[in-house]
Amino acid sequence: MNWIEKLDNFWKGLAIGLVFPMIVFFFYWMFTQHQLSFPKGFLRYLMNGHLLSNVIKICGLGNLLLFYFGLTKKIDKFSKGIIVSLLIYVALVAYVTYFFEPDLS
Repeated sequence: MNWIEKLDNFWKGLAIGLVFPMIVFFFYWMFTQHQLSFPKGFLRYLMNGHLLSNVIKICGLGNLLLFYFGLTKKIDKFSKGIIVSLLIYVALVAYVTYFFEPDLS
């Protein structure tokens, strides 16, 4: 059993799909706003600029790479976990957009 077959698990896909955007969020901070403290100052900056939902969307795009990897390697259970994690991030974006970012119209 190779490592790709070991990765074919729904729960592993879900866990990796939830953690990977957080890692992308950290790298986004590191390459764009590293002068701000992480995470408190950076989150304050994003919330004051009404950018938090947009940054979460960008970080969630990293899961598309994982999903594509799962499709090419034919590890379907892993890909299902990635899809569920994407749905969780969609709910998070909706929550942040509705409750934390005011309507600018």
